[in-house]
Amino acid sequence: MRIELDKKSLFALASDTRIEILKALQPMRRTVSQLSEVVSVDKAAVYRHLKKMEDGGLVKRYEEHGFVYYGLTWKAKDLIAPSESTKIVILLSATWLLLLCAAVFLSAGLMAEEGNHYLYGFLPTKDASYDQSGSTSDGGLAWLSWVAPSVAFGFAAAVAAYFAVLRIRKPFQTPAHDDPVSPEQLAQLPPDDAD
Repeated sequence: MRIELDKKSLFALASDTRIEILKALQPMRRTVSQLSEVVSVDKAAVYRHLKKMEDGGLVKRYEEHGFVYYGLTWKAKDLIAPSESTKIVILLSATWLLLLCAAVFLSAGLMAEEGNHYLYGFLPTKDASYDQSGSTSDGGLAWLSWVAPSVAFGFAAAVAAYFAVLRIRKPFQTPAHDDPVSPEQLAQLPPDDAD
């Protein structure tokens, strides 16, 4: 399921108290009084926070048996406890973003090594001054300024991809306890002392 956060939703999430209220609403619907006790904030403040979260589409108001309850919407539920597919999408997106960062640093470094000097402001160099010919005064270690970030981003992308694959792959089936017992296993069982 796709979650879209608009300005009101982001504003509703911009408070630690509102996050605590959302977490308190996760297991069940609650009244303002119950929420006030759980988060240790006065009822008027809880009501104001609930109103902002209701405007942001994170909380829904329910009137039942003369009481007003507040519960989470599907958007808030998926934000607080993302589903498995949401976690996979986040991991795969992070993998591609990290690979893109590694490619940018790698290509910028290779271009700088070839003499394209317009990228020197982009690369983080340590006390390396470049002259007109492209040589550095740091003893030839300028390549570390682009190789190290490329390797770090590449490693982080590999780790994110690994965890995404783990989440995608289904767990191995374990045998149930009700499986039929083979005759060899039955012979190994101790005899019953029912006499």
